[in-house]
Amino acid sequence: MRLTMNRSARRAALRGDDSGIVMLMVVCVIMIMTLLVTTAIAYAMSVRTQSKRDQNWNAALAAAAAGVDDFVARVNKSDAYVQTVDCTNLAWKGPNAGTNTCGWTSSTPVGWLNVEAGDGTGGQFHYDVDTSSFYKDGSVRLNSTGKVNGVSRTLQVRLARGGPVDFVYSTDFEDADPQNTFVYPTPPSNDCGGSGTTLAKYWYQTRSNCVEITFIGGDVLDGPVHFNDTPLMSLNGSTRPIFNQGYETADTRCPSGGAATSGSPAVGTSAGNDKCWRGGSGTTTPQFGTGTTARGVGMLTLPDNSAIFDKSPGCVYTGDTRIRFNSNGTMTVWNTMSSGTTLTLPTTVSGTNCGNAANFVPASGQKYPSSGQTVPVPNDMVIYVKNSASSTTCVPGQIVNGSTSGSISGDQIPLGSGTTSSGITDATYYDPDSLSTVSTASFKKVTTWAVDATKPATGPTETVTNDAHPTTFDCGSGNLYVEGTLNARVTLAAQDNVVVTGDLLMNGTAAGAVATGTPMLGLVAQNSVVVYHPAQRASSAPTTAVAASLITPSNKTGTCSSTIGALPTAGTATTMTCTWTTTKTYTKSTSGTQDSYSDLSYPSASTGSSSHRWIYASIETLNHSFWVQNYRAGSGYLGTLSVRGSIAQRWRGIVGTQNSGGRGYLKDYSYDTRLRFSAPPYFPQWNGSIWGAKTTGELKPQY
Repeated sequence: MRLTMNRSARRAALRGDDSGIVMLMVVCVIMIMTLLVTTAIAYAMSVRTQSKRDQNWNAALAAAAAGVDDFVARVNKSDAYVQTVDCTNLAWKGPNAGTNTCGWTSSTPVGWLNVEAGDGTGGQFHYDVDTSSFYKDGSVRLNSTGKVNGVSRTLQVRLARGGPVDFVYSTDFEDADPQNTFVYPTPPSNDCGGSGTTLAKYWYQTRSNCVEITFIGGDVLDGPVHFNDTPLMSLNGSTRPIFNQGYETADTRCPSGGAATSGSPAVGTSAGNDKCWRGGSGTTTPQFGTGTTARGVGMLTLPDNSAIFDKSPGCVYTGDTRIRFNSNGTMTVWNTMSSGTTLTLPTTVSGTNCGNAANFVPASGQKYPSSGQTVPVPNDMVIYVKNSASSTTCVPGQIVNGSTSGSISGDQIPLGSGTTSSGITDATYYDPDSLSTVSTASFKKVTTWAVDATKPATGPTETVTNDAHPTTFDCGSGNLYVEGTLNARVTLAAQDNVVVTGDLLMNGTAAGAVATGTPMLGLVAQNSVVVYHPAQRASSAPTTAVAASLITPSNKTGTCSSTIGALPTAGTATTMTCTWTTTKTYTKSTSGTQDSYSDLSYPSASTGSSSHRWIYASIETLNHSFWVQNYRAGSGYLGTLSVRGSIAQRWRGIVGTQNSGGRGYLKDYSYDTRLRFSAPPYFPQWNGSIWGAKTTGELKPQY
């Protein structure tokens, strides 16, 4: 049988029927597309949610920052704002407001202030204020929490006013301190501070006839530096003074963007001459650290009243006070004028031991203290030394008399011998051009000469000419002498001067190392902070002239002995008076030098070009300067003066000079970076300084 098939059936059989497969494929494609769209929508929704969370997260931080700005604005209106809780400030309301008169307790709900007044959707903030350090270091710790749509973030900020501890070195005037009698043997002009700061001029205001002080090659300042004046630079060979972090000056001609520098290491170019540093013939430009320069800024000024320390907690002593810090956290104190006074102030922490006032008296029959008292250093407080009712020129050893006063051998201030001021050899305390001493004695003769008991002897009476020593160092004034190793936080303040008699070190920090740990020292003087460098002035050998007078009978004669007070050697008179006049002349110094002065040996103050003096402290001189006593005395450099901390002074103090081959100290000043976060207790701030954030960090959200 023959089978046959029509044409359509045959074509269908040849290709096969795939319509079911196509349908399946269409369904699959639809499912895949649906899945992709669903995933895309889900992703878009999640991104939107994350974006919203990120937006809230960032907005919460901005709200916290707004809280900081709000508090800073309030406290900049008045420092007193931090002294009591502001009950009208909703942002301060809460369980951690501290002692207050608002009725807020630990159960008080947190108060929130809107970032935008009347609109809570733009974020809110609340802050907790910790003022426990306000009186110690002038800082406030603020925890500010921002909240937006249920998301919170907290910033912790340390707020403080700007202060001298922001700089390793700062000065108001860059010419010599008008109180420095070695520089100004006669009163200086008004340009130079002869009438104080009122009429004094800055270099860029065209002052004249002042003693200008220079930074010389070999000087290194490692830290922030500020001048209200225009600094002067000088080469030392081919070496330039170095400012590792640059500096800022209030010279109005210096650009705020900074003066140009070039080379490696960077050296200031002519763009800064007579703008950021002094120009003119033989201009020397400073050397800067990498990426730094000199730039123009506004003025910063110091307060001028150390009496504020008379109200600070701690110890207060009257008249000359000698302190030696001991590494175990104690200090040994010598003083002779605090008996009958109260050694602590009403604000002093109960139990503070400043010594027994009744024992701060002179040794029997002497002017020097018999012994020191060892007491704990008043931690986080102040030691203030104020003037006594009167002051006079010292006698040798009146401040401390070595081992006789219970100190160490050779520790005598002032140096010298005898019981009168003429026995002092240190020119800082006694420095006349000449000294005359007059003594008289009367005698009578019967058979031989004898003392006339009816006419008591007089003298010796001393007369000096041109005693040029700085009278602020006289005994009875508010001067504080200090050295040793400190193991506490304390500020020393003096109504007159602080005199650093040896190294001042921190316990746990070797000399030359970066300061670590908690010990911190402030030195504040109404006048000057001074590095002790005793020096004596050469003098002629004393000569004695003797004369006879009041001879009776008048037609008789008398011959006095050349020995003061001795019986006459001859004469025919019945009675007569002998007068002895001893004269000593001190050598005049050559103009511009002090070659008539020489170093004196002192146990804590070694001298020599390789010597080092170490001072770990923040130094502030409210009216004068930081300088080295008798800096031009001696045969050469005394070594290097290294300060690890900060220096702020009204006038430029002289540390060394290039005259006669170089004398005094080279400067090595390095910033104590701990000062970025703290300051010595009750340390003064700038006049008119404003509050701002010194440190900022984020905490786990507080609310």
